[in-house]
Amino acid sequence: MAEQKYILAIDTIEANTGIGLIRESKTKIVTWVSERNQSKELLPRIDRLLRAAKVKPERLKWVAVNLGPGSFTGLRIGLSIANAFGYALKIPVVGKSNLTGTVKERVKQLLTLKSKTTKFKPALPAYGRPPRITKPKPKTYC
Repeated sequence: MAEQKYILAIDTIEANTGIGLIRESKTKIVTWVSERNQSKELLPRIDRLLRAAKVKPERLKWVAVNLGPGSFTGLRIGLSIANAFGYALKIPVVGKSNLTGTVKERVKQLLTLKSKTTKFKPALPAYGRPPRITKPKPKTYC
């Protein structure tokens, strides 16, 4: 019997954060309000999700991630973690932008994505607008 492969989904575009895991038709989705704590909470929550499902990271087939638009910092956190999994495990990172609905609905949409490759390629954010880069304020000395 072939070993089962799993898909991990990550959505960090807003304070309502979501992760999901799917194998065949079995889906587990976890959502929570993270506010400004995604960098502290996301990896431990993913670890708990994988442990609860008795899944080692090596059994992941690919990682799906919401590309945005959304919170600048939230996107960077989700994409960094998704890309780290992809790089470390040598699996694809599949991204989708402009997902709609609640965080749970967006995670469900991510879990339905398919990978066109079996190799790692990093996912890039879709911020939804050009960056707004401002000039530094002049230093004032007393």
